[in-house]
Amino acid sequence: MTRPEPAERVEPAADYDRFVDWRARLAREAPFYKRVFGEAGVRSVVDAGCGTGMPAITWAQWGLKVTGVDPDLSMLAQARVNAAAAASAIDDAGGSVSFVEGAFGGLAELGLAGADAVTCTGNALPHVRGLDGLRAAIEDFAAVLRPGGLLVLHLLDHDRLLGRHLRSIPPVVRDAEDGTWVFLRVMDYTDEGILFDFITLHRPPAEASGDGSWEVSSRRSVHTAIPSGALTSELARAGFDGVGLFGDHTGKAFDPEHDESLIVVARQRS
Repeated sequence: MTRPEPAERVEPAADYDRFVDWRARLAREAPFYKRVFGEAGVRSVVDAGCGTGMPAITWAQWGLKVTGVDPDLSMLAQARVNAAAAASAIDDAGGSVSFVEGAFGGLAELGLAGADAVTCTGNALPHVRGLDGLRAAIEDFAAVLRPGGLLVLHLLDHDRLLGRHLRSIPPVVRDAEDGTWVFLRVMDYTDEGILFDFITLHRPPAEASGDGSWEVSSRRSVHTAIPSGALTSELARAGFDGVGLFGDHTGKAFDPEHDESLIVVARQRS
């Protein structure tokens, strides 16, 4: 593969990599993806909403050809930094990874048709704009996949969120050389969808902060509510079958009332 050129860390993507414990997450999820990719004979993957690219890079280290797509230039810049750090392992495995700018509904326009698998993980899918946006995204996934190709979606369990009107997700605390970081996710429910406030608190080391005060920043995004029933209906409409719903990466059956996440595996009709 062509080695990616290093790029500087760009916010807010650097915060995202700090927030996610990638070592633990990838170790937990890898057996699931190895199994479903192996069963489907996957050699090429399009990762929609790839973020900072860590899953895509992992799959490239298995010898797969992976294209990560994201509309956020800061995420893509960080993904290229991460890919550069893993370039030797990717080369040794005979895989490849590249990252391109693109949005939901626009994958086919990027010339990515014929992929063995399309993935959309990390709760990226709810960034679509309403039911029309969801429908366009799923139809686009179908257009990019080869006949019989694999689709894997991973998002928060919206049945649980909507049913309980949960207001927050447990905070994440990270201690690092540059201080303590706390990540909060607070939710509000409106006619627009689910409003996510992603709040970051940073307390520099004592010798740097003096009084130990916290630095606070926040970002808001609107997520389209996607209950499991609406999602499976749209998948059927777009020509997917063999749809399986799972509650985590062990492959347990999905429990809409209690699971934190929803994982969907489907196949494009041959």
